[in-house]
Amino acid sequence: MADDATFAEVKRLLDDGRERDAGAFVQRQGFDSLAAWLGHQPRDSWTLEMLCRELWRQNDLERLQEVITENGGHEAARRGWQVLLHARQGSMEAVEACLPLLLSMQVSSEDFPAFLERELASLKALRRLDAALEAAVADDSISMSFAALHTRRLCLRKQWEVSRHFEKWIGRAGDAAAEPVAAFLEVVGDLHEAAAVLPEVIAKHGDWMKQHTMPFGKAGYAYAGSRLYAETAAWLQGCETREDLQGWIAANHITALWALHRYEEAGKVAAEVLRRDLRDATWDWNAAAASFGHALAGRAAETQAALDAITGTSSKNAEFQWAAELARSVLRALKLARSESKRVLNEERQRLAMVLQKHSLKLDHGSASERYELALKAIAAHGGFHVRPWQLRSSIERPSNPLRSWWVIGGLVLVILAVLRGCLKPGEEGSLDFLNEQKESEQLPMDAAPMSQEEIDKLLQKPQQLRNR
Repeated sequence: MADDATFAEVKRLLDDGRERDAGAFVQRQGFDSLAAWLGHQPRDSWTLEMLCRELWRQNDLERLQEVITENGGHEAARRGWQVLLHARQGSMEAVEACLPLLLSMQVSSEDFPAFLERELASLKALRRLDAALEAAVADDSISMSFAALHTRRLCLRKQWEVSRHFEKWIGRAGDAAAEPVAAFLEVVGDLHEAAAVLPEVIAKHGDWMKQHTMPFGKAGYAYAGSRLYAETAAWLQGCETREDLQGWIAANHITALWALHRYEEAGKVAAEVLRRDLRDATWDWNAAAASFGHALAGRAAETQAALDAITGTSSKNAEFQWAAELARSVLRALKLARSESKRVLNEERQRLAMVLQKHSLKLDHGSASERYELALKAIAAHGGFHVRPWQLRSSIERPSNPLRSWWVIGGLVLVILAVLRGCLKPGEEGSLDFLNEQKESEQLPMDAAPMSQEEIDKLLQKPQQLRNR
């Protein structure tokens, strides 16, 4: 049995999908393999799931069959792995026979349905999974774990009418129905379809969704992902006061508030995430937003603390990275004497231009430029002077409009044609008429009959006749 620190590190690596790193780690602890280490741990649902996945990855199907047979108490896990074993062995009739019972079970591993889907796809058994999902929905035997999988698969094909099942699922499963509803909302956000899809769902189930963390947060994500920032802010209003606030929910709210020029509110939301230590994949984003909010308010100590909270482990996000850089610029001025502020402003303008060039940040021009101006004005306010209009111009590029580019190209082509027509007047030597005749002469067959002397004389006289017209 592993000590707590070893177990925590292996769990962290496996939860991040880093099986090889986890294997190397336990080998340094004296185990032959990750499977051997997992086999020595108490057999709860997580260790059982990880052991089965490692045996599956190593293609040790015989040992996998032994493990699921030994652990009959974890019925859903046993059924799921039995389906995969049948599929790996090519027994598709057995897969079809086992799926209905599996799909009626709520699984303990949140991502097992997606894992099952991925592995069945690699074994060319997805059609059988879809047929079983449809049947389970039709006879209302489907568990909410697999209702979420079914919903996501249909939504990826933009079959939004799957939402008609929500009322029935909420009535039957209660809180557990949050899984398929959240899956629906996530795909709506991924595909930027909130404007077309969300109003009807919110009208029917909005009150219920606000009572559940995932549907509440995913609706905010769907609005934000579709760039409906007014709707995002309205839906997530007051989220910082909720007991179930999560970092990613706050990050979507902040993005919307920035787009709506509500910077003070955005700073308060981010600061609450840091105060409550709500760490998730968006932790650095919220720390950056909090630092920017504190910087605009002239709070040097709080700005520094928020910047120090950035870990560097969150995924990169240009808007939040820009906020952190702006906060650093303001903080530098706040730490120096007021008399140094003009020098700092000019130096930070140059530094920020270099940041944009070095990192190639893809920013929303309006919001990013306005935050740039606010940061420079905060430096000027600290120094007691007014920043000049030309100093507020940023080097943030406006997003290019491909349609506009095509209009420009088309306009240039028309101008060139007009110039050519003006230069080559009809009847002049070298005119388009002459070029057409020349082209026709070039297309004569190679075996054309030789011209007579009279025809040659006419041809030689033709340029002169053209000039006399």
